[in-house]
Amino acid sequence: MPSAKRAPAQRMPRGKVTYHNLEQLYPDAPVPLYEGEMVLHNSTLLDLTGCGTLMDWVADGHGCIVEMKRMMKRKTEFNQAISMLSQFVEGDVQGQIIRITDTRLLLLPQGCRGIKGTEMESFAVSPEDLTDVYE
Repeated sequence: MPSAKRAPAQRMPRGKVTYHNLEQLYPDAPVPLYEGEMVLHNSTLLDLTGCGTLMDWVADGHGCIVEMKRMMKRKTEFNQAISMLSQFVEGDVQGQIIRITDTRLLLLPQGCRGIKGTEMESFAVSPEDLTDVYE
């Protein structure tokens, strides 16, 4: 069986920090992959080279929280990154870009939509509804 074959153990790098090869320690880790669930990445965009990875994640159906504080100081590069991301996410993938804070964006893939506040959520209950339940 292919799963019974063991790959040769890789040598761990020598240094002052102890590294753990988790794939070697737990080759068959019980991590379930569910269909229809979204992965949410947390990242920092340092320059334009990181836009490709963000676009790959959104194209794969993942969401991304992107910290852009360091890049905002470079106006031209920042504007180019925003242009690239909005063209791809909102145009090509039909996703959504949401500003969370002054320095963070949330990139959502197709099929996901952000809404403002919880007053529009289906689980939001008005105080009047609570009194009916407890009476």
